Amino acid sequence: MTEYELIRRQLAARLSPPQGGRLEPERIPQAAVTLILRDQAGAAEALIIKRAERPGDHWSGHLALPGGRAEQAKDTDLLATAARETYEEVGLDLHQGGEFIGQLPLLAPSTPSLPPLEITPFVALAPTELALRPNHEVAAVFWLPVAHLKLAGLSSEYRLQFGSVVKKWPAYPSAGGPIWGLTERILTNFLSLLD
Repeated sequence: MTEYELIRRQLAARLSPPQGGRLEPERIPQAAVTLILRDQAGAAEALIIKRAERPGDHWSGHLALPGGRAEQAKDTDLLATAARETYEEVGLDLHQGGEFIGQLPLLAPSTPSLPPLEITPFVALAPTELALRPNHEVAAVFWLPVAHLKLAGLSSEYRLQFGSVVKKWPAYPSAGGPIWGLTERILTNFLSLLD
């Protein structure tokens, strides 16, 4: 059995099923992201994007998963948000050959300076035939082996200087830089489901 097939079986047994998730803009702003897995010669890989540098964007330049804010005019639920944002950002239609297989626990930013936001992370399998087309919101796209995430663990850190104080966050190392913050928390929840 390949690593990819083993991970699929583990996720089928341990992942919460993908539920649409009601849009509740009057309660809190909501967003959805998608952790997309592909089979690369039997190995499992996860899609990571680097967000474009944009003034006023709190996550500008960060390594992340495709996703974004829910829009009542466009989305029937949070699963629709995840699918729409994935298509808009990387050109991947998960309803054409792909498959949403579950969702991870809800998250919110833990930094008080960030706006209030509730994020629903979904997990999906990429279609076998895919061609990524990043839009203007995405500076780069790359696939990261799940085995690398498991082996390296949180062996890196992200540093930010605030005046004379340097703050540090745990991070997963990658060729694109450290993966930290909300994306690190999502990946940590995902990896906790795997042996």
